[in-house]
Amino acid sequence: SDVYKRQIVELWDHAFLVAKEDEGLVAFLASIPNHKTVIMDHVPTVENLANTAFAILQPVFNQAFGGQLALSSLRLYETPNCWADVSC
Repeated sequence: SDVYKRQIVELWDHAFLVAKEDEGLVAFLASIPNHKTVIMDHVPTVENLANTAFAILQPVFNQAFGGQLALSSLRLYETPNCWADVSC
């Protein structure tokens, strides 16, 4: 299924992920025409992004598959040797 692509990849891919608390950077990025910016609730570390992705995908998986498939873990790679794991 393309659930994760629609919910995460299409939104975050080739985007500048910025923490909402970084108001100066948020304002600067907003001034750039057609710039793909995603404002995050937390600093966009791989650990925070993995937690956010899990929180987004868990209810989507439950709904998309009629309760027959549940998201129990997620691994998000920052580099080939660096990742964050999230599980319920």
